[in-house]
Amino acid sequence: MFINKPGQEGVRRDDPLGGAAGATALVLALNKPVYPLYVWFLAESAFHLSLLTALTMPLYLAVWHLSRIGKGRAARLGMVIVGVVDTLAIAFVLGGESETLAFLFACLMLAGLSFYRTEVWLSRGLVAAIFVLFVVLEGRIGAPLMPVAANDMRSLAFLNVTGAAALAAFIMLRFPRAERPE
Repeated sequence: MFINKPGQEGVRRDDPLGGAAGATALVLALNKPVYPLYVWFLAESAFHLSLLTALTMPLYLAVWHLSRIGKGRAARLGMVIVGVVDTLAIAFVLGGESETLAFLFACLMLAGLSFYRTEVWLSRGLVAAIFVLFVVLEGRIGAPLMPVAANDMRSLAFLNVTGAAALAAFIMLRFPRAERPE
């Protein structure tokens, strides 16, 4: 079923998980230009590095667009993949001490919540791959691309862990719950 409101042609109502993935992608895309401002206030020596984090904004907008045109499965899979790629890129830019890998837990949640029962093996495969990625990389990512003051790195780590927790909360609130069988 398609919504026929002006400006919303092609938006599918029969894929609520695709809509939730699209909403998550839009929230992350809108956060991309704001994140460097947080860093500027909380960890000024990391500000220039944080500007690089905005480079993935178009990927999130592409996922949102896929959900808007009724490509729910592509949006759901894209949300997980873009989230992982974004997390890894930022972790290598900001360094291991930035605690950026905490965002992989939100990616795990997306991999577990974004797929239907008929796609359970895709979901499980993604969950396993993300978990293995975390285990392999945790504690093994080196220094940031540019020096960051120790005090600023602690603030950056706090910001990233808090941000990952906020994203996890958003995901849990936004994704639909299964209906109870009658």
